Amino acid sequence: MGDPILDNLTEAQYAAVTHRDGPLLVIAGAGSGKTRVVTRRLAWLLREGVRSSNILAMTFTNKAAREMRQRVIALIGESISDLGTFHSCCARFLRQDVTALHCGLDHNFTIYDEEDSLSLLKTCLKENKLADILGEKGVRKAISDCKNRQMTPYELVQAGFYSEFQNRIRELEQAVLAYNQALRHSNAVDFDDLLALMVRLLRENEAMRNIYTRRFRYILVDEYQDTNRIQYELIKLLAGDRRNVHVTGDPDQSIYSWRGADYRNIMDFTQDYEGAKVIKLEQNYRSTKTILEASNELISYNSWRFKKQLVTDNPQGDPILLRECPSAEEEAVWICNRIQQLRLNHVSWRDIAVFYRTNMQSRPLEEEILRQGIPYQLVGGIRYYERREVKDFLAFLRLKSNECDEVALRRVLDCLKCGIGPKTLAKVVDFANKNFQTIFAYLCDEDVKRDFRNQPKMLDFADWCRQLREMPLSPVKDACEAVLEHSRLSLNAEKQYGEENLEDRLENLGALIERAANFDKDNPGGDLSQFLEEISLVADIDNHDSGADSISLMTLHSSKGLEFPYVFIAGLEEGLLPHVNSSESSHGLEEERRLFYVGLTRAQKAVFLTYAAARFQYGRGTHRTEPSVFISELPEKCLEEEGYWQDRLAPTGGSRQARQAENRTEPYLDYSSGDEYYDE
Repeated sequence: MGDPILDNLTEAQYAAVTHRDGPLLVIAGAGSGKTRVVTRRLAWLLREGVRSSNILAMTFTNKAAREMRQRVIALIGESISDLGTFHSCCARFLRQDVTALHCGLDHNFTIYDEEDSLSLLKTCLKENKLADILGEKGVRKAISDCKNRQMTPYELVQAGFYSEFQNRIRELEQAVLAYNQALRHSNAVDFDDLLALMVRLLRENEAMRNIYTRRFRYILVDEYQDTNRIQYELIKLLAGDRRNVHVTGDPDQSIYSWRGADYRNIMDFTQDYEGAKVIKLEQNYRSTKTILEASNELISYNSWRFKKQLVTDNPQGDPILLRECPSAEEEAVWICNRIQQLRLNHVSWRDIAVFYRTNMQSRPLEEEILRQGIPYQLVGGIRYYERREVKDFLAFLRLKSNECDEVALRRVLDCLKCGIGPKTLAKVVDFANKNFQTIFAYLCDEDVKRDFRNQPKMLDFADWCRQLREMPLSPVKDACEAVLEHSRLSLNAEKQYGEENLEDRLENLGALIERAANFDKDNPGGDLSQFLEEISLVADIDNHDSGADSISLMTLHSSKGLEFPYVFIAGLEEGLLPHVNSSESSHGLEEERRLFYVGLTRAQKAVFLTYAAARFQYGRGTHRTEPSVFISELPEKCLEEEGYWQDRLAPTGGSRQARQAENRTEPYLDYSSGDEYYDE
């Protein structure tokens, strides 16, 4: 009988799986079995006698974490208790130990999403008379950067960021302070706090740091090229002197600098962890030889990378089809017609994906898809948890879980329409502050009957709050059903939301009850705060249903980590891909090239590339476009061209060969540690 953990591994995969102690960097090319290696390594460590509680494994999506957990269980019948996203792991740790920070939070803290954070910031700017001075979105981004870069607002501006605040540093500091104080007052954190507070806990509290470093003997990090500086620091603090850090990633797939990912983290790993072993995985199991040849050629134009060459034993496959279309609308028609041809050849809808650079490109595609009756799912559209009725229901649940959550309380008041306006609420806040209570605690107190004895609507709401307080926190399904009934959202849905899509809204409310029932089944003993935490950390890609009988539409950024037999990439034009905001700098252009590379390497059997000769852009009308420079970097023998591409080969003129020679650079290599190195 074979060994399910070690059988059928290549030499490089075997070396990565069985590496025991010391830092390890695995450069895992697209489709090279990265998840297989990480999960088998986890299973191997467990089988070698390492306790599950001594392993920490972190990745970037709940979807990836779920897949890893399921594979480990299938291999060895045991799971890793601390396996999840960076944010979910830090949220879990902070639930246990946040009081050690003495920052005003308790373990029932609420995690605010971006909408909640902006709502709170608006209130802070208004209360501090800053609303007419500072733009809320710019301030919100600056707050996020302060936390992720571990810098003060002054340091951030002085370092060259946010020049628009150069003469408003004092006001910016005031806004940041007010926002963070309001978060703590509401016993709440934003997404950035989850990492920043955990790093602060480990950095400032030696006793807590020792507890964590002794606990986690082995730390595994997936998609290391996507880590930012605070995630980098978190890993260093958790690793301590033991340095058993195993990171897996691919610099050629680093595409998230716009959200803070720092490319240097993976490129400098061997300097940060002296003596690290480096292993390359270059055997591709996903794509045809044609797709790989085109992808290898494309990415070779980037200079700052670890040199590698993906190879495969898969068939040669069809050439990549390149199509020029007169307009974005004609591009959508051509893509849909081609999809229909694939369908006639017995290709399943779920085997087809359409990628594009920006969300605005989905409009003509969706219109034509609907016209042709093609089933589809849109990743990155209006998420379920962002729908108005779901956000309303969650506000009631959050108030039940965390009585300090003032953002939830204000939304609840708006939903109930109980006649309590801003002036009355301001009085409630004043009374609560004088009594050193939260607003909700004051409303549940007997004093409210005295202070508002002549205001029956206020007293009715206070009674409603007391009833909410008495409801159970678990089982979560029972808690959600009780809160939904108490909220009267279903009963008053038509009045609250109108007749349009009313049935869908009611189904969405019911779906959250079903979600709670599944949570109870998967998390025995779990309570409402844990359920709300899980919901708050769901990402767009986690909502992609790979089993649905529909094609998938998504941005190239969302496609990371997925694979499809047939891939369409639309909008290969200068200004779109590469994007106009990124093409002015060499680093920006290289990241755009990596983004295109990610799209190409999602495909298993065939790739279809399209661009429009003219496209409408908001504010500019319809204008003529130029084909993307990246097209000229694909080998001619891998392409089959349609349309008038030959007349518009290179936007700057010249032949394909001249353009390729002009762009070619030498790759950056760094294996200076001199340690063992595997190359398939």
